[in-house]
This record gives sequence, C-alpha cells and structure tokens, in this order.
Amino acid sequence: MSTVDRLGGRLASDAETDSNRFRALALAGVAGLAATYLAVLFELTAVPSVGGTPELVLVVLGSIAGGYGLSRTVGERVAALLTVGLVVGGGIAYLLATPLGVVSLTTRGGRILTDAFALLTGWRVLKLVEPTVWILGFAPAPTFITTYLALRRRYVGAVGVSGLALAVLIMTGDAPVLLGRVPLLFGAVAGIAAVGFGELERRGGTLKQVDVLVVLFAAMLVVSSVPVLPGSPLLLPKAGGEGAATVEGSLTAENGRAPIVGSIELSPEVRFRVEADRGQYWRAATYDRFTGQTWLRSGESREYSPGLLETPPGDTDRVSQTFEVLAPAKVMPAANQPVEVRGDVREFTKVTRNGGLQSDVRFREGDRYSVVSAVPNADAETLRATGTDYPSRVEARYTEAQGLSAEFTEKTDDIVSDAENPYETAVAIEDWLEGNREYSLDTDRPSGNIAEQFLLDMEQGYCTYYATAMVMMLRSQDVPARFVVGYTPGQQVDDNEWVVRGLDSHAWVEVYFEDVGWVQFDPTPSGPRQSAEVGAVEDARESGQSDVDVDDSEDVPLTTTTAPTTTPSPNATDINRTNQTFRNPDILQTTPGGGANATVPGGTAGLNDTGDGAGDDDEGGGPIPPETILVALVALVGLAAGAHRTGATDRALRTAKIHWQGGRTDPETDVRRALERLELLLERHYRPRHVDESPPAYIRSLTRAGLDDDVTRAGELYEHAVYGDGVSEAEADEVVAIVDDAVRAHTPLLRRLR
Repeated sequence: MSTVDRLGGRLASDAETDSNRFRALALAGVAGLAATYLAVLFELTAVPSVGGTPELVLVVLGSIAGGYGLSRTVGERVAALLTVGLVVGGGIAYLLATPLGVVSLTTRGGRILTDAFALLTGWRVLKLVEPTVWILGFAPAPTFITTYLALRRRYVGAVGVSGLALAVLIMTGDAPVLLGRVPLLFGAVAGIAAVGFGELERRGGTLKQVDVLVVLFAAMLVVSSVPVLPGSPLLLPKAGGEGAATVEGSLTAENGRAPIVGSIELSPEVRFRVEADRGQYWRAATYDRFTGQTWLRSGESREYSPGLLETPPGDTDRVSQTFEVLAPAKVMPAANQPVEVRGDVREFTKVTRNGGLQSDVRFREGDRYSVVSAVPNADAETLRATGTDYPSRVEARYTEAQGLSAEFTEKTDDIVSDAENPYETAVAIEDWLEGNREYSLDTDRPSGNIAEQFLLDMEQGYCTYYATAMVMMLRSQDVPARFVVGYTPGQQVDDNEWVVRGLDSHAWVEVYFEDVGWVQFDPTPSGPRQSAEVGAVEDARESGQSDVDVDDSEDVPLTTTTAPTTTPSPNATDINRTNQTFRNPDILQTTPGGGANATVPGGTAGLNDTGDGAGDDDEGGGPIPPETILVALVALVGLAAGAHRTGATDRALRTAKIHWQGGRTDPETDVRRALERLELLLERHYRPRHVDESPPAYIRSLTRAGLDDDVTRAGELYEHAVYGDGVSEAEADEVVAIVDDAVRAHTPLLRRLR
C-alpha cells in the first residue's frame, strides 16, 4: 500500500472517529434535555398527595425501548402516527379517570379546550383532578418520539419535541417551581449542544449553521423567562421569594394555592363587618393537595347554582351572614358550609370543587353580600360514634398521603395510640400539637416537607404549620382532612356584629365524619395567638395608624370569639334579608380580563396582596433589572440570527437598495446605481441576469416577458455611460426617473401613490 493510500485511510479513520464522537455528544445533548422534562414529571410524582413514581419509571423505560426498537424497523410517518396515538391515548385515559368521562369530548369540548389553555398559562399540573394519570399519559409520547428521532440522527426534531414537552411544563409553572432556573438552563444548553454536535457530525466537523444554535438558545432562554402568571416570572427568584409580609397575604390570595412561608407580621387594618346569627370561623378557601411546601386546590370552579352547594349529611344549624367589605378584597368568606348566596352578587359568584365560594369581581369598599350556611352541630358523642365508611370521592381526595416518611407515620401512630375512632384521633393530634409546639410568628421556613419538619424537628411555628401538620397526620391515619384558610370571628362589637381585621386571617383544619360532614378543628394555641393579635391592634392605635377601627369598635374589648356560640339571635335573619343589594353598576371584573391581580380604581391595594407592600406602586419607573436587559439582548441577537438564517436580512437589504438611490454624485455613477437597483428589481420579479449577459441585453430579453419597453431606454443610457462617451446630468436624471417608476409599478403600496 502506498504512502498516499495509507494517509488517506488514516484521514478517513480519523474522520469516522470524529463523527462517532460528535454523534455521542449529540445523543448526550438530547438525553440531557429529555432528562430535564422527565425530572419535572418525577418531581411531580414525588409530591405526597400525587405518587406514581414506580409507574412513571416503567412508562419511561417502555417508551425508550419502543423508540429504540422501532427506530430500526419503521419509517418516520409510522412513528409520527404512533406518537399521535400515544397523545390521544393519554388524553382519553385522563378523561376516563375523571368524573367527566370520554363523553365530555362531545358535550364539553369547548370547556376542555379552555382548561387546556389554562394549563398552558399557569394552571399547575398539581391542581388537576387526577395529576398522576395526567403525568403517566403525558410522558410516553415525547419520550418515545425523542428516542426514535435521536437514533435516526434527526437531532433538531428530537430537540424540538423535548423542548416542547419542557415548554409545556414551564408554562404550567411546575418546571420552574420544582426544578429552579439552573436545571432549566442546563436543559436549554443540552438542546443547543445536541443540534450543534449533530451538525458537526453531518457536515464532517465544520459548524456552518451557528445561527441555528443562536436562535435555539435565544428562544429557550426567552421562553423560560416569560411571565405566564401576572407578576410571576417563570425563572423564579431563589427559595423564599414567594414569601409574604402578613399571614393574610400568604393565605387568602384565592388563586388556588396557599404557600407556607417564613416569618410574617400581623395587619391590624379592618377588612369586613359581619352581621350574623352567631360568630363563626369565616372560611375563605379549602385545599386538598399538598406539595410539601404549598397547598393547592385541585379542580375547576363553576358558575354559581344553588344545586352546587351541598348540604352536610348530618344535622345542621342555619347561620345567616351579611358581609360588608371595608377594604378591597379578592375573597368571599362564609361560614362552613355555605348553601345559599343571596342577592345580586350571585351573578358574579363561582363555586369551587371543594364547595367554597369565589367571586368574579374584586370587592370594593362598601360592597355587601349575604350567605346562608348549614353548620354541622354534632356533639362529641355523635362524632365519637361515627364510622369510617366515607364517600368514595371524599376518601380518594382527602386521604392522599403518599411520600410521607416512616418516621412521620410512626410518630403519629404513637400520638394516637389510645384513639379508638376518627374523632378521638383528631382530638389526640389537635391536643398534642397545641401542647407541644410553641406559637411564634418569627419562623424560618424549612426545606423539605413542612409537615414532617414541624412534627419531627421544629419547635415553633404559626397557624399554617400547625394546620398543615395536623392534616397530614390525620391522612396518615386514613382520616379525611383538608387545609382551610379564612378568618376567625373577629372582634364582637354588638350582639350580632363582628369586625374582622387582617390579623384575624387564620389557617385551620376540617375533618370529615361519616353522616356528619366537615367539622372544624384548630390545633393552633389560641392564647398566644390572641395575645399577638391584641398587641398588634393596640400598637397600631397608639401609633395613630388609620383603618384600624370602625365606628365604636375602639370602645369594645378586643378579645375575639374563639368558639361559636350556640344560640342564634332572633334578629339576625331579618337583618340579612333586608340587605340584598350588592353594588350599584360599574362592577369591576377581575376575570377574565386582567386576571386576579386587576387593580382597584383609586390605587388601593387588595387585602390579599402578597409581599411587603412594594407591589402597591403600579407606576413603575424603577430601574430595569439586569436579568431583563440580558434576556432582551439575547432575544435581539436571536432575532438577528433567525433573520439571517431565513434570509430575511438579505431580503431587507435588497429591498432597501431597490427603493433608495442614495446621494447624487456624477452622472455616470448615478446611472450605475440606478441600473443596479433595476437589476435587483427585475431579478425579484422575473429572473436573475446570466453571467454572460450584459445589463442592456438582460433588459431587452425581459421586454419579451412583459417588461415595459420604456425601461430599455435606461439600458441604452447605461451603455453610453459605461462604454461610450458618458451621459449628461439630464440623461442621468432620466435613468433614475425610469427606475423609480419601475419600482413604483412593482410595489403595490407605492403604485397607489403614483
């Protein structure tokens, strides 16, 4: 073998080695991006109230095996059809697992599309009715087709599919919350690397499509930074960034979630005046799904109808209430269990899947609404005698406790060891928490599962910690329980009247008892909590703070009602029946236009605004965050690269050159520029000039294709300017005018201006 042959063989071998290396790196990039969206799905299944991790492992492995096997045996069209089948199958499986059923595709198709849009604009997967089924139905299609395309060297397609799957989980808000920004950026870089190394493999080691990489990187970074919820960017701040300065801010935002935060303060400002048969805990929202750090309410809300508000199965007392709003509010509190809403407000009321009330309007100061509630009145003996034959929908939804540690369950077992029924179990847990944990507003939010941390490690906390721990402890004992937020009765200022302040916001527990319904339990120590509330009001009064009192509330003792009285007032019902007017016209809608964060005329912050008040300034004008500037610059670079990649840049430059003659110089130069413009115009509308074809011959050939004969005059003068004795200034003006007319004739908008 000659030296040349050996050298050629070595070069070929080196090229093959490089190609294999690039292929391995491209596959690694695809795997990294796919692993990012799969990590979100596995994080979702790790949530205590979701589960399904072993099943997800099997689904993912099966999808990868299927993609690997079929990449060698079937064509891309068949693979695409299989992918569509997996998507449709996953959707049908989810519908079958919900109360809607497959028939909803024909009866409620519009609503399903609306819900799908909501999912892509911030509706968390964890708020779905059956999140485990959704996750198991979502995973197969992108995993299968990504594997298939990557093994067939279709790296751009594989990255596109995995990127789309990740984008869906970003838009739901689950990816940034569960993973944070670093893993998401890792996924973006992995996808870019897959495309880049794939190009190196395909082109033998020359990266000629760097603009593709730039566009991909810019798109992924910008998409991962877009706020899909009002004021809530997907690249979230570091842990603790969703904290609130008040208990009220963290509990009563009524956006379907209640985050458990760290240290908080008490707001002494008045919120409601309540006229009622008797004092109650005024429930604002209930939550069924716990992520470990946040409570979520699953399911959708529906337009108000009396039939949607179920009366508890046991004996109840009717309690009528009328709420007068004293400060802008987003919530609609009522005693458990509301069974009727009275007056005009019904038109703007929704009912949650948990049987609570929501308002479609942000309440203004002076608004009034009336509610009738059926409050279970079972005594201790009745509750002690109840069994465990719970309705299936209650048991399935409110006993979810997957993912709790053995230590947590064992500790709870020890606490309730003497309990013989669900009621004694609830009392034992309530008493233990109240007696073994210290009440404190100065609490650092721990990492990990807060229920476990509060039971096993923490020494102090406030209402959200107590209630969260009790709910999960009860669920570990198969007792249905849910997390509830709202307000304690407030300051009683008259026989049938209470003033409710921001500091009365509270979290407690509701436990379901067979043939009774939901019954309230409050494991938070009442003495320290009330002392803190009274102190906050007194301090506010001494400092001259406004909006702390109404009418004569300053002259009434501040002690709040800790337990509802049992004797209804004979006058309360009449009071409520005479106050049916909700509001005069000009109702301010908060949904769908503007969302839940719509502002109130006058600039008054809503009672549920989280944060320390910084959000009250809506005028803007502050410095632009560096991250925003960076994302904007990357977006501009990405747009420029995309324009270059698609040829838009060249087309724009050509268009500009066609329409702009430039500054006039000497006649010969002006004629040359005009003919260059004319040639670009004719190339766009007819054909390019051949290499061996002179400009005048080119123009004459096009007159046979319909070009105006007048244009040949420009070609003749061009010949004089370039090859002859030159042209005069008047002849140069004539050429420019001919070209300008031709440009106008071939430009629809300019043609109208002729």
